[in-house]
Amino acid sequence: AESERLAFADRAAYGGDRDFVDVPVAGLTDPAYLRARAKLISATGVIAHAVPGQPKGAKPRIAPKSGEIPSTSDIAVADAAGNVASLTSTVEGGFGSSLVAGGYILNNELTDFDFVPEVGGAKVANRVEGGKRPRSSMSPAIVYDKNGKVVLAVGAAGGPTIPAQVAKAIVAVIDWHLSVQDAIALPLIFTNDDTLVLEKGPFFAAMEPALKAMGHATVQYPLGLKANGIERVRGGWRGGADPRSEGVALGL
Repeated sequence: AESERLAFADRAAYGGDRDFVDVPVAGLTDPAYLRARAKLISATGVIAHAVPGQPKGAKPRIAPKSGEIPSTSDIAVADAAGNVASLTSTVEGGFGSSLVAGGYILNNELTDFDFVPEVGGAKVANRVEGGKRPRSSMSPAIVYDKNGKVVLAVGAAGGPTIPAQVAKAIVAVIDWHLSVQDAIALPLIFTNDDTLVLEKGPFFAAMEPALKAMGHATVQYPLGLKANGIERVRGGWRGGADPRSEGVALGL
């Protein structure tokens, strides 16, 4: 949860359309920078309010609060030839813009922009500009081993919870050696501000008092998660679909 706070603070400050904004990708992913950010996390304390870091190459940015609406679909697919795809698509809000063209619902993804262009004289990275793409949480991922072989493909739906769902699945499969199905089914703890959102259920109901004792502000909420994934296993692929939603894992 603390790492989510730090990541979302950087995302809000520096994330935007790279055709319009200098996103310091190298600085944000630099191991030294990541170690410095990790040192801010304590096993016994709480980051009361996460602020953006200063990665190398970053220009001063302000991180206003913005929201996303979850109406998204995701698939992860592999074929007999070894091709793999992870795809996430969204109409943003329910029924998108409520406009239909050729049988397709048009999205209202422009609501993902920050509608305050600057704060305190500093330009907002995700501000509205003509021809610009809004920032999105969509995070379809393909994971390779050190030899360049695909070992996992995963993605999710659920607005701002998507990065947390994808990260949870990757860590659970790669580091904890769970099956992709068990990894996706794990309960989720999510935050992109000062409050921890705990997936409503017995797991976090038992954990919540300890989190509050540490100083966390918490709320339990039925998050409606929708992750999907496939992992390479001996002789083929194994799929996983979120038991919280209508998704399925199929082999054809």
